[in-house]
Amino acid sequence: MADCSSSLPIIVYVDEDLDAREDFYLDAEKSKLFAPVILLEPLPQLSAMLERLSELKFDALVSDFRLADAAPLEYDGAELVDRFNEMRVGFPCFIRTSYEQEALNAADDVNTIYSKGKKSAEENRPLLERVSIQIAHHRKLAEEWSEEIAKLLELDRSTLSASQVERILELDSRLEKHLGADAGLAKLAKRSTLEAELFNVRDELMRETERLINDIRKSLDD
Repeated sequence: MADCSSSLPIIVYVDEDLDAREDFYLDAEKSKLFAPVILLEPLPQLSAMLERLSELKFDALVSDFRLADAAPLEYDGAELVDRFNEMRVGFPCFIRTSYEQEALNAADDVNTIYSKGKKSAEENRPLLERVSIQIAHHRKLAEEWSEEIAKLLELDRSTLSASQVERILELDSRLEKHLGADAGLAKLAKRSTLEAELFNVRDELMRETERLINDIRKSLDD
């Protein structure tokens, strides 16, 4: 995920048409809502495209619908968005298209579809504003969960209740799905929880060893 600070968010735009990519870039730049947009031409295979996206740090994905108009592809924009959302649950994703009805039938979430057409920057602003709002919502959720899990991890591990440990794991899972498997705090939460469990096991073994030694000493004294 891109930095969750007040800095301008980064978005990726995928389109097979060079002119369309450049037009979107200019519209986004004029909106002053985003940092420079990452423009991508779709790769032939969906798996390769998803891997390419996973290598980037950005806050929202916008894709054209008919990505195969210029060259044969095994997927369209709706499938790209749906598969990426399987990797990053709740991630802000949008589809632009001149074939609105076709896209509405193909997409899992019809609220991600926006008409493309030949619109001016001002006419495209509602989509860009929606992208910005969704990014802010996505960041806010991540920040709230991060703050809660950070507070839980500050507690003495030996005093954590079963419900608190369960909440840590739940928040860890949410963050991992929300931010991606490489989310730093998600890894920290999992590692800290495992270390706490390991500490408890080690502590119990030490107590058991001490009891065993005491029993042996008593037997020898007898």
